[in-house]
Amino acid sequence: MPLLAAWRLGVPLRPLRALALDDHAPLRVWLAAESALRLAEARRDAHADLATLEALGARLVTPDDSDWPAGFADLLDPPAFLAVRGPLPPRGVAIVGAREADDRSCAFAHDLAARLGQPIISGLARGIDAAAHRGAIAAGVSTVAYLGTGIARTYPPEHAELGEAIVGAGGALAAERAPHDEVTRWSLMRRDRLQAAHAAATVLIVSEADGGAMHTMTFARACGRPRFALEGDASGNAAALRDGAQRLPWDVGDAASRILAVLP
Repeated sequence: MPLLAAWRLGVPLRPLRALALDDHAPLRVWLAAESALRLAEARRDAHADLATLEALGARLVTPDDSDWPAGFADLLDPPAFLAVRGPLPPRGVAIVGAREADDRSCAFAHDLAARLGQPIISGLARGIDAAAHRGAIAAGVSTVAYLGTGIARTYPPEHAELGEAIVGAGGALAAERAPHDEVTRWSLMRRDRLQAAHAAATVLIVSEADGGAMHTMTFARACGRPRFALEGDASGNAAALRDGAQRLPWDVGDAASRILAVLP
């Protein structure tokens, strides 16, 4: 409960991470300026959050837990906790791309996710993310959706059924937010860094240069992960290839072989 109460109070990540590791000193300094009313409200909200997690069959995962993604160590600002439904695989392959992707690109993402035989990590968004999650489910492969909302919400709302299918198929939903937190542009970008760090490699299917999927590619580069981009005319793919991403052909078998060749 202390982690969720501190989150409710807006405590910064550094003292939150210290608290997750059972170091309360930085938190005490922060809380010294808080009013008794605000502290009481945060405790009340944290109790409600824990009840929500229990009702969802979710749990809080912290850096001390065995299933904490090891790749988070490569982030400059790793999360203090994750709210998680389902088992987290140690690593996987992130497949990302545009929400408004064409049918051919979505079909490729679906088939690549099914062919890789590796846990698939994505963000539950429309377009490429959803296609990748569904491809993994169809092939009996674990898939993890990092959320830009709290774990009790779904964004976009029409993917609530997909979220349940992910958990039902042995995958996981994960968020670094309180259960009922709503989506923001900032939270979606923060979600992208978790995808990139958790994954052993990141694959860009299609995106324009200003698309949200490019954040994941940027974080993957910062974490030292292999990056791939499907060949094509999209400006984001062209930018990723200029930036050192490895080119993938429009052949699912060939593309899968190239990705698997670089995985640890």
